[in-house]
Amino acid sequence: MQLSDKELSADHLEVAGLVGQAMARLFRAASRAKAADIARGGDFHSVPLLLVLRENGALRSQELAECLHTDPSTISRQVAVLVDRGLVAREPDPDDRRAARLVLTPAGERALDERMAARQRYLAELLADWPMADRRELARLLGRFADEFAESTATAHLPQPTPAQQTSESPS
Repeated sequence: MQLSDKELSADHLEVAGLVGQAMARLFRAASRAKAADIARGGDFHSVPLLLVLRENGALRSQELAECLHTDPSTISRQVAVLVDRGLVAREPDPDDRRAARLVLTPAGERALDERMAARQRYLAELLADWPMADRRELARLLGRFADEFAESTATAHLPQPTPAQQTSESPS
């Protein structure tokens, strides 16, 4: 739903600002957690890659990079580690025997299940003091927001500042 400037009340903008601030804190915390996991030699950062392979089946590296909206060189490095660990395998592409497709191995399936269960336990512990009704409401609203955010970002670019905003926000 697109609101016109006249429909954007101060309340709309205030709440949107609060949501944006919360998202920024969440993304920073997630980045810290990812960096800490990598520093400890963990591989929770590989969960999105493993999930995409589980959901989509065999993919070429370029297709995997597109699914994850990341650079192919980044995917190449991550895949190499996962192949070495036996979590992902390369198989010949039946459409082009010169190319390879990436597949989740049985060990990769088990590792993904373990990591997803660990994440579930972690979040359950994090929310343990919340009333169950609040937990369910968070899950419902966060799921709704994630779906709408994903749909919005899949079909359009993020809004750009208006010329007036660019002028007022530019450094003096």
